[in-house]
Amino acid sequence: MAAKNHKEPKQRILDAAINLFAQKGFAAAGVREIAKKADVNIAMISYYFNGKVGIMKAVIKEFFDQFLEIFSEINEKNKSPEENMRLITRPIINFIRSNTKLAMVTYNELPLDIPEITELKAERTSFFLKKMSSRISGLGLDPKDAFRTAVIGTSLFSAIMMQFRFRPVIERVYKVKYDDAYYKWLEDTITTLFLNGIQGIAAGKKKQVR
Repeated sequence: MAAKNHKEPKQRILDAAINLFAQKGFAAAGVREIAKKADVNIAMISYYFNGKVGIMKAVIKEFFDQFLEIFSEINEKNKSPEENMRLITRPIINFIRSNTKLAMVTYNELPLDIPEITELKAERTSFFLKKMSSRISGLGLDPKDAFRTAVIGTSLFSAIMMQFRFRPVIERVYKVKYDDAYYKWLEDTITTLFLNGIQGIAAGKKKQVR
């Protein structure tokens, strides 16, 4: 408890919510339970976040802020398509590896009856795709082709995310160990799978234009 209390109440609430949302789901985790886990008065949740929806919005913002940061210092100029693919795949794997619960909650929890959460995710995703436009170009795709970009982007993230979501099952069934060697294999496999598929899509698009 002492170590947790070194953090500010707002961060403790956010950390507690991420843990509970990842464990139980957004709908099942109540504000009283979040407050108890965070060791704060329940009124602080209203003060800082204006309720559970506000917490979820803060989680989504936290995810995208950190997610964008990992790509900001990468120079993708004069890179081959494979290098560009790795410059997308590797940071995603490393980020989820270090922030599994945050990524799980942002990926899994989408209360469809709460439009403001859906709108926030759509807004942040669109902003991310714009930031990634040069890397998308390096794969032979047109960044302005929003639909294809969205399909490929969500498929890529989902393919990586599933390795973390089903980790206990994968470890048991396939007898693999989630270590550095496994994550390197995952990077190689995802890179090859998507690079070949993306180049096929890009080539097909060029044929249509002609």
